[in-house]
Amino acid sequence: MAATVKCVLLQIARLSAKLAKDVQFRKKFERIIGDTQTGTNKRVLQMRALLRSAGFKSPNRVRIFNDLGETPKVVIFYDAIDAKLQSSVTLSFTFQLNPGP
Repeated sequence: MAATVKCVLLQIARLSAKLAKDVQFRKKFERIIGDTQTGTNKRVLQMRALLRSAGFKSPNRVRIFNDLGETPKVVIFYDAIDAKLQSSVTLSFTFQLNPGP
């Protein structure tokens, strides 16, 4: 059963706060996104494992973009149910590395 929209929004807010405050977690998060030597599927599994180990609900989908010429980023998707509208929705969180030299 999917979580409610409120639960997912709280989950995304917790993740955003953890990335802002926990330097060690953020470095691990950035290392997975910026890794060009490891295949995308393995990096997705690493990202899921990192999120679970930090106490977050495992996302329904994870997309990592790290093509040549693009700034590396990850999009984390959670499916949720809007109880009032009685419909299914997908909420996402995007994290992009700062472009730099």
